[in-house]
Amino acid sequence: MIKQNFKILLFTLVIFNPYIYANDKQIEITYLSGLKLTESNDKIIIDECKKWNLNKQNIDKIFKISSAYEYTPYHAFSQTPCDIIGKAKLNGKVWDFYINGGGMITLTNNTETIYRGCDSIECEPFFILSYDGINP
Repeated sequence: MIKQNFKILLFTLVIFNPYIYANDKQIEITYLSGLKLTESNDKIIIDECKKWNLNKQNIDKIFKISSAYEYTPYHAFSQTPCDIIGKAKLNGKVWDFYINGGGMITLTNNTETIYRGCDSIECEPFFILSYDGINP
């Protein structure tokens, strides 16, 4: 009996697990506001920020290849004074998103915050600063 229950459980996990995983990766970009600059004395990085652009396809790819973080990964990513901002629908909820030029991504709604970071080599073409884990 236990062996049969185990087989049923295993079968259920194998069949339905891809759908559960895919749900985390299914995001619809509903609005793209564009670039938001904050003040900085670093003219070089500001000039790079002004040239930085992501379209909906880029953003969709970034969400799919980025990694989830339980807490803000601020300590692991370089920061830039620019963000691409917009709105996205994820798991039936509308979220505001902020993609920093250093690879850190924040999604917020009224009650929740999701942190992601684009920390793979595949992320490099999309960001101003490449991920290096803030190595001292």
